[in-house]
Amino acid sequence: MFPFRFISVTLLVLLCLLFSGKCRGEVRNEDPIGDIVASMLKAYGGAESVKKVISVTAKGRIVEYLDGKAGNYVRYFERPGKLRIEVMPEQGGEIGILNGDRDWQWGSEGFTLVSPIELQSMIYQYSYLDLPMGLAKGDYQVKYGGKQLHNGHETYLLLIETKNAPQLRVLVDTQTSLISRVAARFAMGMMGANELATDYSDFHPVGGVLFPHKLTNYAGDMKLSEIMLNEITINREIPLKLFTPQ
Repeated sequence: MFPFRFISVTLLVLLCLLFSGKCRGEVRNEDPIGDIVASMLKAYGGAESVKKVISVTAKGRIVEYLDGKAGNYVRYFERPGKLRIEVMPEQGGEIGILNGDRDWQWGSEGFTLVSPIELQSMIYQYSYLDLPMGLAKGDYQVKYGGKQLHNGHETYLLLIETKNAPQLRVLVDTQTSLISRVAARFAMGMMGANELATDYSDFHPVGGVLFPHKLTNYAGDMKLSEIMLNEITINREIPLKLFTPQ
């Protein structure tokens, strides 16, 4: 037979496991995601103000480091699911349109539907541009991934599930509660997986809500481009034709 003392200790441990928080000295492991998101929304201008953002028009300049080109950049964003990005249109550059689950790219033959990996990339861009609005609306499933250092700053890692695109890895500065980086890993077939990432900086209020005016894009450790925005407007009506291939 087992000693009575052994049975008593075993029962005590089981009771502590069953009735969490009741045993002295127990450390709770509560999920902090609710507090983090609430702090984010407050930092960006308040949950109610953030919820009211339906469309964003952004204009500025882009520098591409691979070929040394620079030119105009225009972005039209509208919830739900619409995004148009024009990169150096004055130089015959790129135009991409996302409307729901369809994505078109401008080329020599006009607008054509893109490949699945390009569609994922455009949905990824829409998804991170939808933050923090999508969080205020409760449109995303979010998990806490712990703390990480980014550019010498402590951040919270949020893991956000998207529809038809890779999981977003969002770093939120623990001091400012603002997003400092968004990243996702894309399967590249025989080339394996590659991470696309965007660093946020230079935040300024627009209509009472903070927006980053500088975005730096990376593929792995390689800096691809830098976008400097000098004009952002919210909730301006965007013509439907901009989200339809012409």
